[in-house]
Amino acid sequence: MSMFNLVVTALLIATALLFAGVWAFQNYGIYRFGGADEGPPADDVKTVQFRSSDGQMIGARLAMPQPGKPVIMSFHGNGAGVDASFERLRALQEQGFGLAVMEYRGSGATGGKSSEMNFARDALAFYDQLDDLMGQTVPANRRVLHGFSLGAGVGSRLAAARPFEAVVLEASPYRTCQYYQDAYKGFPFCQVMWAERYDIIDHVQAIGAPKLFVHGALDESLPVARARRLYQEAPGPKEYLEIPNGHHADLARLGLIDAMESFISRVVAPPP
Repeated sequence: MSMFNLVVTALLIATALLFAGVWAFQNYGIYRFGGADEGPPADDVKTVQFRSSDGQMIGARLAMPQPGKPVIMSFHGNGAGVDASFERLRALQEQGFGLAVMEYRGSGATGGKSSEMNFARDALAFYDQLDDLMGQTVPANRRVLHGFSLGAGVGSRLAAARPFEAVVLEASPYRTCQYYQDAYKGFPFCQVMWAERYDIIDHVQAIGAPKLFVHGALDESLPVARARRLYQEAPGPKEYLEIPNGHHADLARLGLIDAMESFISRVVAPPP
């Protein structure tokens, strides 16, 4: 075999190995959710299921709003579960806001395969069926989106496709593939990943609702410089809150709840 053929063969083998490695990572190396044994939800929290567009049943937790209050549709982060994520926002429910938190495929009691595209289809179905699930009409101008970390990717895609009166992105990546580049010492994931990328910056461009970006200045997982860039490149109307002593997952006890309550109260008009 000539040197040229050896080089070509080596390149083909390397390409095949790279493709196989990235495929395996996208399918098996990303998602780690909390289990189904986080304890039963409180009496005022409903456990419901809805059918996604491909027939998969998806779980969710709901709490009804008090009269005149909007409903917050929340999408949680990786490594967490639906019940713990609901409890994380419990203080907003205590202030009268409705809460609707979707369980991801492949987590908790919801079966199926975890993937960006599956989460996207499930979020659309959740939005479209929310009235039936809540047992009351929740018009678009009474819906607020909240996405935390991975959930900012799921939520921003939904908010680019469906109307919300306000959007809150907490500890949001700019592009999630950048997180993996950092974690794996500069391996060019953003150049080689074709799925599970969560290109939040691209989705944010299509969101016309008022947006609040909240990030911890000490976030070790998602550098605050990228959060600032995401905010700067997002279209208005928009606001940015940087919590000086905040890390990645502790913002709910360091000012997030008050910031969300203030923002929502200002931008979501009460019903006539």
